[in-house]
Formats: sequence, C-alpha cells, structure tokens
Amino acid sequence: MENNYFALLANDVKKLWNGLDGNQKLGMLALIVVTIVAATFFLSKAMEPDWVVLYSDLNEVNAISIVESMKKNGYQYKVSEDHKTILVPSNVRDDMRVFVAENDLIKDGSGGFELLDDMQLGSTDFKNKLTKQRIFQGELTRSIEKIQGVKYARVQLAEPERSIFDDNDEKPTASVVLVLEPGYKIKSSQVKAIKNLVAYAVPRMTPEQVFITDQNGNSLSDETSKNSTDMESFKSNLEKDTAKKVSDVLEKIVGKGNVSVQVNADIDFNSAKSTIESYIPVNDKGEGVITSSQTEVETYENPNNVPNPNNVNQRNLNYSKQKTAVNYSVSKEVKQVVYAPGTIKRLSIAVAVNKILTESEKEELKNLVLSASGVDYSRGDVISVSGLQFEGATIDKKAQEDFAEQYQKEQMFYFITSSVIPLIIVLILGCFVLYILKNFISKMPSAKRQDRVVQQEEIVTEKPDEVEQEEELPRIELSKKEIKSQKEQSINELNEAVMASPEDAAKLLTSFIKD
Repeated sequence: MENNYFALLANDVKKLWNGLDGNQKLGMLALIVVTIVAATFFLSKAMEPDWVVLYSDLNEVNAISIVESMKKNGYQYKVSEDHKTILVPSNVRDDMRVFVAENDLIKDGSGGFELLDDMQLGSTDFKNKLTKQRIFQGELTRSIEKIQGVKYARVQLAEPERSIFDDNDEKPTASVVLVLEPGYKIKSSQVKAIKNLVAYAVPRMTPEQVFITDQNGNSLSDETSKNSTDMESFKSNLEKDTAKKVSDVLEKIVGKGNVSVQVNADIDFNSAKSTIESYIPVNDKGEGVITSSQTEVETYENPNNVPNPNNVNQRNLNYSKQKTAVNYSVSKEVKQVVYAPGTIKRLSIAVAVNKILTESEKEELKNLVLSASGVDYSRGDVISVSGLQFEGATIDKKAQEDFAEQYQKEQMFYFITSSVIPLIIVLILGCFVLYILKNFISKMPSAKRQDRVVQQEEIVTEKPDEVEQEEELPRIELSKKEIKSQKEQSINELNEAVMASPEDAAKLLTSFIKD
C-alpha cells in the first residue's frame, strides 16, 4: 500500500512538473536551492557550540603543543587571530583543562632544578657551569613572576672567571627585564625587593650589581628616581584624594560633570627634631614650693654723749635694716618632638562651577570646600571658587549624544541583520512555497477530473451494468435474483434502443463524453 502511495505521489509530482512552463520551473529550482541553503545555514548556526576561552596569552611553543595534542585526539578547538588564545566548546572546557594538565602541555620557558634530572655522566665543566647558570636564572625568573604586577620576567646572569688576585676578581652581575601587567606601575619597594632577591641568590653579588628595566626600556634601578617617585606619588595621591572629596560634595549640588577641582599641595619632606623645656608654677599665684628662707636684721642707735665739736646740724643717726631671702622650687617639663616628613605647608584649592554664581553662593561653596578638604587658613591655605560657563560642556554633551546615536544605530543594524532579515527571508520563502502549492493544488483537481471522466467513459462503454448497479444499490435493497433479472432486462432494453436508433445513441454518447 505504501509503495502505491509513493508511486501515486511521484506520478502527481511528475504531472505537476510537466504542467509548469519554463519560468515556473526556474522559480521552483531557485526555491529549492534557496531553501536548502537557508536550512543549512540556520541548522549550522543552531548546532554550532558555544565557544569559550580555554587558555589565553599563551606563548608560541605552548599554543602549538596544545593544538597538536587536541588535533591528534580529535577534540574541537579554535585559535584566535594572534595565535595566543585557544577556544573550546563550553561543555568540555573543564575536561580539556584536565586533559592539558594531565599531559603537561603547558611548560615554563625557563628551566629550574629539574635540569639536574637530565645531567649525564661525563659532562664537561663548561656544560656543568652553563647548567648551573640556567638553574639560577630559571628559579629567579619563577620567583620574580610571582610578584604582583609582573606578567613575565627574564633574568640574565653574567659570572666572570675568578682570579687569584683580589684586584682583578670581578663580581657577578645580573640584568632583569620585567614585562608588567597592562596599566600597572611598579613600586620602588618592589624594585628593591627584586634587586635583593637576585643579589642574595647568587654568591658574591650585591644589589648594586643588579640592573632592572621594564618592557618599555625604562630603567627601574636608579635609587634617586625611586625616592623622587615616592615623594611625587605621595604628593599626587594627597592632591587626588583631596580633589575627590571636594568633587563628591559639590557634584551632589551642581550635578556630575558641572564642577572641576584642582588641588596643589606644598609638602615639606624634611624631617626635624626639637627639644622643649618648660617650668610650671605650683599654685595659681605663680609661686612654687619654698625650699629655704633666710632673714637678716641690722639696727644702729646714736648714743647721747657723742660730742659735736663743729656745730654740725643735729640729725638722727639711728637706723635699722632687714634682708629676707626665700628659695622656691617649680616643676620642670622637657619634650622631644620629632617631625616626620610629609607635613603640609600650604594647600591651594581651585574650584570651577559650570554656572554663574552669586556672592552668597560662592561663600556657601567655600564653606563646603573648607569642611571637606580640611583647609587651615592659619597656615596660608587658599580656596578659590569661580562660576563660569564651561566651553567643553556643550561639546561633551554633543559627543555623548553622537555616541549614543551611533550606539543605537549599531544596535539597530545588529537587530536587523540578526533577526529581521532572517525573518523576512523565511516569510518570502514561505510565501513562495504557498504560491507553488496553490498552483499545484489548482492543477490537481483538473487532472483528477480528467482521469475520473476517462474512467467513467470506460465504465459506460465497457460495463454499463456496473453503473446501473452503483446507481441502484444505494437507493433500494434487492435480492440477488431480482438484481440479476433487472440487469438482464436493462441490457435488453438498452440494446433494443441502440438498435432502434443508432444515430441518436451515438450523439448521446458524444455529448456525455464532452461533458
């Protein structure tokens, strides 16, 4: 039965194809090709795995090792354009990392103590010396790469030949190249730690014999520049922190982007030491504790019988004198004050607001800046507040609007290309399919009708008794004998009518066929 169904279907398709003209056939072929291509595209997109990063920033040796191993074992993978990142399907990423770890596919470029495993008997002194140097370099490289901010490191040691004369005996030196993380600024304390790490790991080497540079060729070993960098960093951080505090307060009032704050700090990095000695009285009168007291009294009187030969004017020669001395003790206080470097000598703050301000508003903003920054007018600090229209505000706003408009355009383009265009293609294909099916269905009834007419002609010409049976059976129920007698009677009557008028019978049959 199924074979007959497929045969009939194939026959109908063949008849439909033969009934189409040249343009319709070309349209059908184009529809089939486009449908196959679209179905293949959407099916491939639907079946494409979700790619995630397995490892990134690999060197060339490790990337080739991982790719060759995954290719050999038949795993899916992708390699980025810079050949440093490997992508795998998200559902197998953990398994792939276990696979890479089990096979030890990622190797450190610098060897360490494991080089001793490859030592062979009979090695020359020169080879043993180079192996020792490689071990030192590899272990130092691994230690330096553990420091925060250091992405890669390379250590090169130079150990000259020893001399029996002390004056000619040169000390070993080292050069270190640091590849820092993007945007990271190494601290002077870290540079000092790296110099000491290298110097103390190599015999007879001193920190002064270690030269350090970064990937940009900037020297990191200059001690003077390190101290200067520390001072500048302290000053810059102080100014940034103060400006941020002031900006946070003012932006709540005038809005974000409508205020500009600049801070200039004059800092004393000199250290000082002073001794303060003070004496404090005991009581409120300014008196201390009496430790000793001494009083002296002297009295003189002129006797009555003293002569006055020269008739000197008589005067009183009697007198008395008293002297008192009191010793007090007071408390003594001695202070030694050490002033650490980094004292603020003067602070200047300039504030510009994107608004025309009145005098009262300026005073209010100055009070806010004073409270937020800790300004002290007694040491000469200055606060300046100005209300002006920013020239770049309009430009920045326009740039933001342009950026937002460009972003919306990109999002719209992405939406159209990823969603709308595929939907339109599907709708066009669907409409085209419906049009073809409509033509197919419209042609099917006519073909079936012709087949049905031919079958009816055959039934009428060859088996008229079956036609009468089909017409009579649904209407009445008769026994087999009655049907047989009626059949014979109908055939006889039909024969007699045809024989009586053959021309009329031929016309009737022709009109029936035309209908």
